[in-house]
Amino acid sequence: MKNLKELLRLLLTTDLTNRQIAALRGVSHNTVERYRRRLEETHIDWEFVSKSDELALDFMLNDGREKLKRKFVEPDWSEIHEALKRKGETLGRLWENYRPGLGDSGLSFTEFCRRYRRYCRALGLVMRQIHRAGEKMFVDYSGQLAWLTDPQTGARTAVQIFVAVLGASSYVYAEATMTQSLLDWIGSHVRAFEYFGGVTKLTVPDNLKSAVVCIRPGEGALLNPSYAEFAAHYGTVIVPARKVRPKDKGKVEAGVRLIQIAVLAHLRNRTFFSLEEMNQAIRVYVDAVNNKPFKKMPNSTRRSLFESLDRPALRPLPAQRYEFAEWRIGVRVGPDYHVTWDRHYYSVPYTLVGAEVDIKATATAVTAYHRQKRVAFHPRSSIEGGSSTLREHQPKSHQRYADEQAADLVVWAETVGPSIARLFRDHLEIHRQPHIALQLCVALRKLARSVGPQRLEAACRRALAIKSTSVSSIRSILRHHLEDKPLPDDSSESTSPAPHDNVRGPTYYH
Repeated sequence: MKNLKELLRLLLTTDLTNRQIAALRGVSHNTVERYRRRLEETHIDWEFVSKSDELALDFMLNDGREKLKRKFVEPDWSEIHEALKRKGETLGRLWENYRPGLGDSGLSFTEFCRRYRRYCRALGLVMRQIHRAGEKMFVDYSGQLAWLTDPQTGARTAVQIFVAVLGASSYVYAEATMTQSLLDWIGSHVRAFEYFGGVTKLTVPDNLKSAVVCIRPGEGALLNPSYAEFAAHYGTVIVPARKVRPKDKGKVEAGVRLIQIAVLAHLRNRTFFSLEEMNQAIRVYVDAVNNKPFKKMPNSTRRSLFESLDRPALRPLPAQRYEFAEWRIGVRVGPDYHVTWDRHYYSVPYTLVGAEVDIKATATAVTAYHRQKRVAFHPRSSIEGGSSTLREHQPKSHQRYADEQAADLVVWAETVGPSIARLFRDHLEIHRQPHIALQLCVALRKLARSVGPQRLEAACRRALAIKSTSVSSIRSILRHHLEDKPLPDDSSESTSPAPHDNVRGPTYYH
Protein backbone atom coordinates (compact mmCIF):
# COMPACT_ATOMS: atom_id res chain seq x y z
CA MET A 1 0.00 0.00 0.00
CA LYS A 2 1.14 3.52 -0.77
CA ASN A 3 1.94 5.62 2.35
CA LEU A 4 1.54 2.62 4.64
CA LYS A 5 3.49 4.32 7.41
CA GLU A 6 1.04 7.21 7.58
CA LEU A 7 -1.86 4.76 7.92
CA LEU A 8 -0.06 2.94 10.75
CA ARG A 9 0.70 6.24 12.49
CA LEU A 10 -3.00 7.14 12.55
CA LEU A 11 -3.84 3.70 13.95
CA LEU A 12 -1.14 3.74 16.66
CA THR A 13 -1.05 7.38 17.78
CA THR A 14 -4.68 8.60 17.42
CA ASP A 15 -8.07 7.48 18.65
CA LEU A 16 -9.78 7.97 15.29
CA THR A 17 -12.26 5.33 14.18
CA ASN A 18 -11.70 3.00 11.28
CA ARG A 19 -14.11 4.90 9.07
CA GLN A 20 -12.50 8.27 9.90
CA ILE A 21 -9.03 6.93 9.08
CA ALA A 22 -10.41 5.32 5.92
CA ALA A 23 -11.83 8.66 4.81
CA LEU A 24 -8.53 10.43 5.48
CA ARG A 25 -6.41 7.86 3.60
CA GLY A 26 -8.86 7.08 0.80
CA VAL A 27 -9.11 3.33 1.52
CA SER A 28 -11.82 0.94 2.63
CA HIS A 29 -12.71 0.80 6.34
CA ASN A 30 -12.33 -2.99 6.10
CA THR A 31 -8.70 -2.47 5.05
CA VAL A 32 -8.15 -0.22 8.10
CA GLU A 33 -9.74 -2.87 10.30
CA ARG A 34 -7.41 -5.56 8.85
CA TYR A 35 -4.28 -3.49 9.58
CA ARG A 36 -5.51 -2.71 13.14
CA ARG A 37 -5.95 -6.43 13.75
CA ARG A 38 -2.49 -7.28 12.34
CA LEU A 39 -0.89 -4.66 14.60
CA GLU A 40 -2.48 -6.25 17.65
CA GLU A 41 -1.38 -9.75 16.56
CA THR A 42 2.23 -8.76 15.95
CA HIS A 43 2.50 -6.36 18.95
CA ILE A 44 4.10 -3.67 16.82
CA ASP A 45 4.30 -0.14 18.31
CA TRP A 46 4.93 3.22 16.69
CA GLU A 47 8.57 3.34 17.72
CA PHE A 48 9.27 0.19 15.70
CA VAL A 49 7.21 1.44 12.76
CA SER A 50 9.02 4.78 12.62
CA LYS A 51 12.42 3.06 12.36
CA SER A 52 11.39 0.52 9.70
CA ASP A 53 11.13 1.07 5.96
CA GLU A 54 7.82 0.73 4.21
CA LEU A 55 8.71 -2.37 2.17
CA ALA A 56 9.67 -4.33 5.28
CA LEU A 57 6.45 -3.29 7.02
CA ASP A 58 4.39 -4.26 3.99
CA PHE A 59 5.99 -7.71 3.87
CA MET A 60 5.49 -8.19 7.63
CA LEU A 61 1.82 -7.15 7.74
CA ASN A 62 0.71 -8.64 4.40
CA ASP A 63 2.36 -12.04 4.43
CA GLY A 64 -0.93 -13.91 4.34
CA ARG A 65 -1.10 -13.98 0.55
CA GLU A 66 2.51 -15.14 0.26
CA LYS A 67 1.78 -18.03 2.62
CA LEU A 68 -1.18 -19.09 0.51
CA LYS A 69 0.73 -18.93 -2.79
CA ARG A 70 1.42 -22.27 -4.41
CA LYS A 71 5.08 -23.03 -5.06
CA PHE A 72 5.69 -23.75 -8.74
CA VAL A 73 8.68 -25.38 -10.42
CA GLU A 74 10.08 -22.85 -12.89
CA PRO A 75 12.11 -23.91 -15.93
CA ASP A 76 15.50 -22.45 -16.80
CA TRP A 77 14.33 -19.44 -18.77
CA SER A 78 17.72 -18.94 -20.42
CA GLU A 79 17.44 -22.44 -21.94
CA ILE A 80 13.89 -21.69 -23.07
CA HIS A 81 15.09 -18.45 -24.67
CA GLU A 82 17.90 -20.19 -26.56
CA ALA A 83 15.61 -23.05 -27.63
CA LEU A 84 13.18 -20.58 -29.24
CA LYS A 85 15.93 -19.53 -31.64
CA ARG A 86 15.72 -22.91 -33.33
CA LYS A 87 13.69 -23.00 -36.50
CA GLY A 88 10.12 -24.25 -35.95
CA GLU A 89 10.28 -24.10 -32.13
CA THR A 90 7.31 -22.57 -30.25
CA LEU A 91 6.43 -21.78 -26.64
CA GLY A 92 3.62 -24.33 -26.84
CA ARG A 93 6.01 -27.19 -27.68
CA LEU A 94 8.46 -26.08 -24.98
CA TRP A 95 5.65 -25.94 -22.38
CA GLU A 96 4.54 -29.46 -23.36
CA ASN A 97 8.10 -30.71 -22.82
CA TYR A 98 8.32 -28.93 -19.45
CA ARG A 99 4.94 -29.99 -18.00
CA PRO A 100 5.06 -33.83 -17.73
CA GLY A 101 5.66 -35.20 -14.22
CA LEU A 102 5.17 -31.89 -12.36
CA GLY A 103 1.48 -32.23 -11.51
CA ASP A 104 0.13 -29.27 -9.52
CA SER A 105 3.66 -27.82 -9.23
CA GLY A 106 3.79 -27.11 -12.94
CA LEU A 107 2.91 -23.76 -14.46
CA SER A 108 -0.14 -23.42 -16.61
CA PHE A 109 0.49 -22.45 -20.23
CA THR A 110 -0.79 -18.91 -19.60
CA GLU A 111 1.47 -18.43 -16.58
CA PHE A 112 4.36 -20.06 -18.48
CA CYS A 113 4.03 -17.47 -21.27
CA ARG A 114 3.57 -14.59 -18.81
CA ARG A 115 6.72 -15.44 -16.86
CA TYR A 116 8.72 -15.93 -20.05
CA ARG A 117 7.70 -12.45 -21.26
CA ARG A 118 8.77 -11.04 -17.88
CA TYR A 119 12.16 -12.75 -18.32
CA CYS A 120 12.50 -11.21 -21.81
CA ARG A 121 11.82 -7.73 -20.46
CA ALA A 122 14.73 -8.17 -18.08
CA LEU A 123 16.99 -8.97 -21.05
CA GLY A 124 16.33 -5.59 -22.58
CA LEU A 125 17.70 -3.58 -19.67
CA VAL A 126 19.82 -0.67 -20.81
CA MET A 127 22.62 0.83 -18.74
CA ARG A 128 22.89 4.59 -19.05
CA GLN A 129 26.40 5.49 -20.17
CA ILE A 130 28.32 8.46 -18.77
CA HIS A 131 30.68 9.95 -21.36
CA ARG A 132 33.54 12.08 -20.10
CA ALA A 133 34.65 15.11 -22.05
CA GLY A 134 37.24 14.39 -24.72
CA GLU A 135 37.31 10.69 -23.91
CA LYS A 136 35.66 8.86 -26.84
CA MET A 137 35.03 9.27 -30.54
CA PHE A 138 32.53 6.75 -31.95
CA VAL A 139 32.84 5.93 -35.68
CA ASP A 140 30.78 3.91 -38.14
CA TYR A 141 29.42 3.84 -41.68
CA SER A 142 25.82 4.57 -42.58
CA GLY A 143 23.83 1.69 -44.00
CA GLN A 144 22.11 4.18 -46.31
CA LEU A 145 24.26 5.12 -49.32
CA ALA A 146 24.61 8.25 -51.43
CA TRP A 147 25.08 8.31 -55.22
CA LEU A 148 27.43 9.97 -57.71
CA THR A 149 26.46 10.42 -61.35
CA ASP A 150 28.83 10.16 -64.30
CA PRO A 151 28.34 13.37 -66.36
CA GLN A 152 29.17 11.54 -69.60
CA THR A 153 27.16 8.33 -69.34
CA GLY A 154 24.70 9.10 -66.55
CA ALA A 155 25.71 5.92 -64.70
CA ARG A 156 25.28 6.07 -60.93
CA THR A 157 27.91 4.91 -58.41
CA ALA A 158 27.18 4.24 -54.76
CA VAL A 159 29.39 5.97 -52.17
CA GLN A 160 29.77 5.34 -48.44
CA ILE A 161 28.90 7.78 -45.66
CA PHE A 162 31.34 7.90 -42.73
CA VAL A 163 30.02 9.25 -39.40
CA ALA A 164 31.96 10.22 -36.24
CA VAL A 165 30.39 11.40 -32.97
CA LEU A 166 32.00 12.70 -29.78
CA GLY A 167 30.72 11.15 -26.56
CA ALA A 168 30.15 14.09 -24.20
CA SER A 169 28.68 16.68 -26.60
CA SER A 170 27.31 14.43 -29.38
CA TYR A 171 29.15 16.72 -31.82
CA VAL A 172 28.90 15.02 -35.21
CA TYR A 173 31.06 14.80 -38.36
CA ALA A 174 30.17 13.12 -41.65
CA GLU A 175 31.69 12.75 -45.11
CA ALA A 176 31.33 10.66 -48.26
CA THR A 177 34.03 8.21 -49.41
CA MET A 178 34.16 5.95 -52.42
CA THR A 179 34.71 2.73 -50.42
CA GLN A 180 35.14 1.32 -46.94
CA SER A 181 38.71 0.31 -47.77
CA LEU A 182 41.57 0.82 -45.36
CA LEU A 183 42.78 3.94 -47.18
CA ASP A 184 39.35 5.62 -47.04
CA TRP A 185 38.72 4.40 -43.47
CA ILE A 186 41.91 5.89 -42.02
CA GLY A 187 41.62 9.01 -44.18
CA SER A 188 38.15 9.68 -42.73
CA HIS A 189 39.55 9.37 -39.19
CA VAL A 190 42.29 11.88 -40.00
CA ARG A 191 39.79 14.40 -41.41
CA ALA A 192 37.43 13.86 -38.45
CA PHE A 193 40.20 14.68 -35.95
CA GLU A 194 41.07 17.76 -37.98
CA TYR A 195 37.39 18.82 -38.02
CA PHE A 196 37.22 18.44 -34.23
CA GLY A 197 40.56 20.20 -33.81
CA GLY A 198 41.99 17.54 -31.52
CA VAL A 199 42.26 13.85 -30.66
CA THR A 200 40.17 11.79 -28.22
CA LYS A 201 41.72 9.35 -25.76
CA LEU A 202 39.69 6.43 -27.15
CA THR A 203 38.27 5.61 -30.58
CA VAL A 204 35.38 3.14 -30.73
CA PRO A 205 34.82 1.55 -34.18
CA ASP A 206 32.75 -1.38 -35.37
CA ASN A 207 34.39 -4.72 -36.22
CA LEU A 208 34.70 -4.10 -39.96
CA LYS A 209 37.71 -5.65 -41.72
CA SER A 210 39.46 -2.31 -42.21
CA ALA A 211 39.68 -1.98 -38.42
CA VAL A 212 39.83 -5.52 -37.01
CA VAL A 213 41.63 -8.42 -38.66
CA CYS A 214 40.14 -11.05 -36.35
CA ILE A 215 38.94 -11.63 -32.79
CA ARG A 216 40.96 -14.23 -30.91
CA PRO A 217 39.36 -15.98 -27.92
CA GLY A 218 41.01 -14.82 -24.74
CA GLU A 219 43.06 -12.15 -26.53
CA GLY A 220 40.43 -9.83 -27.93
CA ALA A 221 40.51 -7.96 -31.23
CA LEU A 222 43.60 -8.05 -33.46
CA LEU A 223 43.80 -4.63 -35.14
CA ASN A 224 44.84 -4.05 -38.72
CA PRO A 225 48.55 -3.02 -38.55
CA SER A 226 47.97 0.19 -40.53
CA TYR A 227 45.07 1.14 -38.26
CA ALA A 228 47.21 0.41 -35.17
CA GLU A 229 50.03 2.57 -36.57
CA PHE A 230 47.57 5.39 -37.23
CA ALA A 231 46.35 5.16 -33.61
CA ALA A 232 49.94 5.28 -32.31
CA HIS A 233 50.67 8.35 -34.48
CA TYR A 234 47.71 10.26 -33.03
CA GLY A 235 48.01 8.90 -29.49
CA THR A 236 44.52 7.40 -29.37
CA VAL A 237 43.56 3.90 -28.24
CA ILE A 238 41.32 1.76 -30.47
CA VAL A 239 38.60 -0.04 -28.46
CA PRO A 240 36.38 -1.96 -30.93
CA ALA A 241 32.77 -2.55 -29.94
CA ARG A 242 31.96 -6.10 -28.92
CA LYS A 243 30.66 -8.39 -31.62
CA VAL A 244 26.86 -8.11 -32.05
CA ARG A 245 26.76 -5.40 -29.33
CA PRO A 246 25.62 -2.22 -31.13
CA LYS A 247 24.85 -0.55 -27.78
CA ASP A 248 28.60 -0.33 -27.16
CA LYS A 249 28.58 2.43 -29.79
CA GLY A 250 25.09 3.78 -29.20
CA LYS A 251 26.25 7.37 -29.75
CA VAL A 252 27.25 6.77 -33.35
CA GLU A 253 24.19 4.60 -33.99
CA ALA A 254 22.07 7.61 -33.02
CA GLY A 255 24.40 9.85 -35.04
CA VAL A 256 23.97 7.70 -38.15
CA ARG A 257 20.16 7.93 -37.85
CA LEU A 258 20.47 11.69 -37.43
CA ILE A 259 22.66 12.04 -40.53
CA GLN A 260 20.27 9.90 -42.56
CA ILE A 261 17.32 12.10 -41.56
CA ALA A 262 18.92 15.55 -41.43
CA VAL A 263 21.51 15.24 -44.22
CA LEU A 264 20.94 12.36 -46.66
CA ALA A 265 17.22 13.06 -46.91
CA HIS A 266 18.04 16.57 -48.19
CA LEU A 267 20.54 15.21 -50.72
CA ARG A 268 18.24 12.51 -52.07
CA ASN A 269 16.89 14.57 -54.97
CA ARG A 270 20.16 16.32 -55.83
CA THR A 271 22.63 15.15 -58.47
CA PHE A 272 26.36 15.16 -57.72
CA PHE A 273 29.14 14.61 -60.24
CA SER A 274 32.14 14.50 -57.87
CA LEU A 275 32.96 13.47 -54.34
CA GLU A 276 34.26 16.96 -53.50
CA GLU A 277 30.95 18.54 -54.55
CA MET A 278 28.99 16.07 -52.41
CA ASN A 279 31.19 16.61 -49.35
CA GLN A 280 30.75 20.36 -49.60
CA ALA A 281 26.98 19.90 -49.50
CA ILE A 282 27.24 17.41 -46.61
CA ARG A 283 29.37 19.85 -44.60
CA VAL A 284 26.66 22.55 -44.86
CA TYR A 285 23.98 20.24 -43.43
CA VAL A 286 26.32 18.80 -40.78
CA ASP A 287 27.06 22.33 -39.53
CA ALA A 288 23.31 22.97 -39.40
CA VAL A 289 22.83 19.82 -37.29
CA ASN A 290 25.56 20.88 -34.86
CA ASN A 291 24.04 24.38 -34.54
CA LYS A 292 20.45 23.20 -34.02
CA PRO A 293 19.15 23.54 -30.40
CA PHE A 294 18.24 20.37 -28.51
CA LYS A 295 14.53 19.81 -27.94
CA LYS A 296 14.98 19.11 -24.23
CA MET A 297 17.69 21.77 -23.82
CA PRO A 298 16.58 24.68 -26.03
CA ASN A 299 19.44 26.87 -24.82
CA SER A 300 22.12 24.35 -25.84
CA THR A 301 23.39 23.00 -29.14
CA ARG A 302 25.92 20.34 -30.04
CA ARG A 303 28.38 23.06 -30.94
CA SER A 304 27.98 24.94 -27.65
CA LEU A 305 28.44 21.71 -25.67
CA PHE A 306 31.45 20.86 -27.82
CA GLU A 307 33.07 24.24 -27.14
CA SER A 308 32.48 23.97 -23.39
CA LEU A 309 33.08 20.23 -22.82
CA ASP A 310 34.96 18.35 -25.52
CA ARG A 311 37.22 20.94 -27.13
CA PRO A 312 39.16 21.85 -23.95
CA ALA A 313 39.66 18.16 -23.14
CA LEU A 314 40.86 17.02 -26.58
CA ARG A 315 44.53 16.18 -27.05
CA PRO A 316 46.37 18.36 -29.58
CA LEU A 317 46.87 17.14 -33.13
CA PRO A 318 50.40 15.88 -33.97
CA ALA A 319 52.77 18.22 -35.79
CA GLN A 320 52.64 16.12 -38.96
CA ARG A 321 49.61 14.62 -40.61
CA TYR A 322 49.56 10.84 -40.71
CA GLU A 323 50.90 9.39 -43.95
CA PHE A 324 48.88 6.36 -44.90
CA ALA A 325 50.87 3.14 -44.92
CA GLU A 326 49.88 -0.38 -45.82
CA TRP A 327 51.37 -3.34 -44.00
CA ARG A 328 51.97 -6.96 -44.86
CA ILE A 329 52.87 -9.09 -41.88
CA GLY A 330 54.99 -12.24 -41.87
CA VAL A 331 56.36 -12.19 -45.44
CA ARG A 332 58.95 -14.93 -45.88
CA VAL A 333 62.16 -13.86 -47.64
CA GLY A 334 62.94 -15.97 -50.71
CA PRO A 335 66.34 -17.35 -51.76
CA ASP A 336 66.96 -14.25 -53.91
CA TYR A 337 66.74 -12.14 -50.68
CA HIS A 338 63.93 -10.02 -52.17
CA VAL A 339 60.32 -9.39 -51.13
CA THR A 340 57.58 -8.19 -53.42
CA TRP A 341 55.13 -5.31 -53.21
CA ASP A 342 52.81 -4.43 -56.10
CA ARG A 343 54.77 -6.82 -58.38
CA HIS A 344 58.04 -5.01 -57.76
CA TYR A 345 60.93 -6.68 -55.93
CA TYR A 346 62.80 -5.03 -53.06
CA SER A 347 65.96 -6.39 -51.47
CA VAL A 348 66.57 -7.16 -47.80
CA PRO A 349 69.85 -8.35 -46.21
CA TYR A 350 70.76 -11.78 -47.58
CA THR A 351 71.21 -13.07 -44.01
CA LEU A 352 67.39 -12.94 -43.65
CA VAL A 353 66.72 -15.56 -46.34
CA GLY A 354 64.04 -17.90 -44.96
CA ALA A 355 63.06 -15.48 -42.17
CA GLU A 356 59.80 -13.53 -41.92
CA VAL A 357 59.72 -9.75 -42.29
CA ASP A 358 56.96 -7.15 -42.01
CA ILE A 359 56.58 -4.80 -44.99
CA LYS A 360 55.33 -1.23 -44.69
CA ALA A 361 54.49 0.66 -47.88
CA THR A 362 53.65 4.35 -48.17
CA ALA A 363 53.07 6.38 -51.32
CA THR A 364 56.79 7.13 -51.54
CA ALA A 365 58.70 4.34 -49.80
CA VAL A 366 58.76 0.62 -48.97
CA THR A 367 60.30 -0.41 -45.64
CA ALA A 368 61.00 -3.90 -44.28
CA TYR A 369 61.15 -4.73 -40.56
CA HIS A 370 62.49 -7.81 -38.83
CA ARG A 371 61.53 -8.19 -35.17
CA GLN A 372 60.42 -4.55 -35.13
CA LYS A 373 63.83 -3.36 -36.40
CA ARG A 374 64.11 -1.66 -39.77
CA VAL A 375 66.31 -3.74 -42.07
CA ALA A 376 65.61 -2.22 -45.51
CA PHE A 377 64.35 1.07 -46.95
CA HIS A 378 63.64 1.66 -50.67
CA PRO A 379 61.96 4.43 -52.67
CA ARG A 380 58.69 3.00 -53.95
CA SER A 381 58.75 1.97 -57.61
CA SER A 382 55.83 1.47 -59.98
CA ILE A 383 57.76 -0.72 -62.45
CA GLU A 384 56.04 -4.11 -62.50
CA GLY A 385 58.49 -6.99 -62.62
CA GLY A 386 61.42 -4.70 -61.82
CA SER A 387 63.71 -4.90 -58.82
CA SER A 388 65.34 -2.51 -56.38
CA THR A 389 68.52 -3.99 -54.96
CA LEU A 390 70.90 -2.34 -52.50
CA ARG A 391 74.57 -3.33 -52.73
CA GLU A 392 74.90 -3.75 -48.96
CA HIS A 393 72.14 -6.39 -49.02
CA GLN A 394 74.13 -8.66 -51.35
CA PRO A 395 76.78 -11.26 -50.43
CA LYS A 396 80.32 -10.48 -51.63
CA SER A 397 80.12 -12.87 -54.59
CA HIS A 398 76.91 -11.25 -55.82
CA GLN A 399 78.42 -7.80 -55.42
CA ARG A 400 81.33 -8.78 -57.67
CA TYR A 401 78.97 -10.26 -60.23
CA ALA A 402 76.78 -7.17 -60.14
CA ASP A 403 79.84 -5.03 -60.74
CA GLU A 404 80.21 -6.75 -64.09
CA GLN A 405 76.82 -5.69 -65.34
CA ALA A 406 76.20 -3.12 -68.04
CA ALA A 407 75.95 0.21 -66.24
CA ASP A 408 78.90 -0.41 -63.96
CA LEU A 409 80.99 -1.79 -66.84
CA VAL A 410 80.42 1.27 -69.01
CA VAL A 411 81.41 3.57 -66.16
CA TRP A 412 84.48 1.45 -65.45
CA ALA A 413 85.58 1.46 -69.08
CA GLU A 414 85.22 5.25 -69.31
CA THR A 415 87.20 5.93 -66.13
CA VAL A 416 90.05 3.37 -66.16
CA GLY A 417 91.70 4.52 -69.39
CA PRO A 418 90.98 6.14 -72.80
CA SER A 419 92.32 3.18 -74.84
CA ILE A 420 90.12 0.71 -72.93
CA ALA A 421 87.09 2.98 -73.44
CA ARG A 422 87.84 3.33 -77.18
CA LEU A 423 88.20 -0.43 -77.52
CA PHE A 424 84.83 -0.92 -75.84
CA ARG A 425 83.12 1.67 -78.10
CA ASP A 426 84.66 0.16 -81.25
CA HIS A 427 83.38 -3.28 -80.29
CA LEU A 428 79.92 -1.84 -79.63
CA GLU A 429 79.91 -0.07 -83.01
CA ILE A 430 81.25 -3.04 -84.98
CA HIS A 431 79.07 -5.79 -83.52
CA ARG A 432 75.91 -3.76 -82.83
CA GLN A 433 75.20 -6.27 -80.07
CA PRO A 434 75.64 -4.84 -76.58
CA HIS A 435 75.99 -8.21 -74.86
CA ILE A 436 79.11 -9.03 -76.99
CA ALA A 437 80.69 -5.72 -76.05
CA LEU A 438 79.80 -6.36 -72.40
CA GLN A 439 81.49 -9.75 -72.56
CA LEU A 440 84.63 -8.00 -73.84
CA CYS A 441 84.43 -5.50 -70.98
CA VAL A 442 84.01 -8.29 -68.42
CA ALA A 443 87.14 -9.97 -69.79
CA LEU A 444 89.07 -6.69 -69.73
CA ARG A 445 88.06 -6.10 -66.11
CA LYS A 446 89.31 -9.49 -65.11
CA LEU A 447 92.61 -8.77 -66.89
CA ALA A 448 92.87 -5.45 -65.07
CA ARG A 449 92.55 -7.26 -61.72
CA SER A 450 95.39 -9.66 -62.68
CA VAL A 451 97.89 -7.40 -64.49
CA GLY A 452 96.86 -3.94 -63.34
CA PRO A 453 95.07 -1.12 -65.21
CA GLN A 454 98.37 0.48 -66.47
CA ARG A 455 99.52 -2.62 -68.34
CA LEU A 456 96.03 -3.23 -69.68
CA GLU A 457 95.76 0.36 -70.92
CA ALA A 458 99.12 -0.02 -72.73
CA ALA A 459 98.07 -3.37 -74.25
CA CYS A 460 94.81 -1.91 -75.52
CA ARG A 461 96.69 1.03 -77.02
CA ARG A 462 98.96 -1.39 -78.95
CA ALA A 463 95.99 -3.56 -80.00
CA LEU A 464 94.23 -0.51 -81.43
CA ALA A 465 97.36 0.50 -83.27
CA ILE A 466 97.79 -2.87 -84.93
CA LYS A 467 94.00 -3.18 -85.50
CA SER A 468 93.80 -6.44 -83.56
CA THR A 469 91.19 -5.79 -80.86
CA SER A 470 90.16 -9.29 -79.83
CA VAL A 471 90.58 -10.41 -76.23
CA SER A 472 92.93 -13.16 -77.37
CA SER A 473 95.21 -10.57 -79.01
CA ILE A 474 95.32 -8.48 -75.85
CA ARG A 475 96.10 -11.53 -73.76
CA SER A 476 98.89 -12.44 -76.20
CA ILE A 477 100.35 -8.95 -75.95
CA LEU A 478 100.32 -9.15 -72.17
CA ARG A 479 101.68 -12.69 -72.12
CA HIS A 480 104.67 -11.75 -74.29
CA HIS A 481 105.10 -8.34 -72.60
CA LEU A 482 104.69 -6.51 -75.91
CA GLU A 483 102.66 -3.62 -74.50
CA ASP A 484 105.80 -1.49 -74.00
CA LYS A 485 107.46 -2.40 -77.34
CA PRO A 486 107.64 0.38 -79.93
CA LEU A 487 104.78 0.39 -82.39
CA PRO A 488 105.48 -0.28 -86.11
CA ASP A 489 106.11 2.83 -88.26
CA ASP A 490 103.14 3.37 -90.54
CA SER A 491 105.14 5.64 -92.94
CA SER A 492 107.67 2.91 -93.80
CA GLU A 493 104.99 0.49 -94.84
CA SER A 494 104.00 0.40 -98.59
CA THR A 495 100.38 0.50 -99.39
CA SER A 496 100.91 -1.82 -102.44
CA PRO A 497 102.13 -5.41 -102.34
CA ALA A 498 105.76 -6.21 -103.17
CA PRO A 499 106.58 -7.44 -106.80
CA HIS A 500 106.21 -11.19 -107.22
CA ASP A 501 106.14 -13.68 -110.12
CA ASN A 502 102.69 -14.78 -109.21
CA VAL A 503 101.35 -11.27 -109.31
CA ARG A 504 99.62 -10.80 -112.65
CA GLY A 505 99.54 -7.04 -112.65
CA PRO A 506 96.96 -4.64 -114.11
CA THR A 507 97.83 -5.43 -117.72
CA TYR A 508 96.56 -8.97 -117.34
CA TYR A 509 92.94 -7.73 -117.31
CA HIS A 510 93.33 -5.73 -120.55
